[in-house]
Amino acid sequence: MSKFVLFGILVLTMLFVTAGVSAKTLIAGKIYNADFSGTIAGVDVIVKCVHGTTNTLSTTSLSDGSYSVIYNETGDFACNNGDFLSVSATKGELSGYKEGEIHDDAFADWDLAVVNVPLVPEFGVIIGGLTILSAIGVFFMVRRR
Repeated sequence: MSKFVLFGILVLTMLFVTAGVSAKTLIAGKIYNADFSGTIAGVDVIVKCVHGTTNTLSTTSLSDGSYSVIYNETGDFACNNGDFLSVSATKGELSGYKEGEIHDDAFADWDLAVVNVPLVPEFGVIIGGLTILSAIGVFFMVRRR
């Protein structure tokens, strides 16, 4: 009989603990290379959520390229369903940007957004200018023929 009482107390405790947990919003994802063939560790990730004001959290991707941040669903520093969400990531010459969608109550009372960001090389002003000049040159060469 004492096992059943102990089990009942354990179940009630778990119910009270889960009821006492406030609702949160989890934003998570992975940082990939440009063609999504591998992940990148040690990337600086900035997550911005606009919930009246812009709430910004930052983190660094783990060894498997994953990252996560947690917002409250209510209050001053909140983020939840219907809010604008953006994730930017940088590491050295690589950068990436992606927007995401927050799914309401994805599991229990927690909202969820999964945003995977590919990193591509940044092109400097000189490389960008050379690319434009090359494109103009090719255009005129093709047009001449």
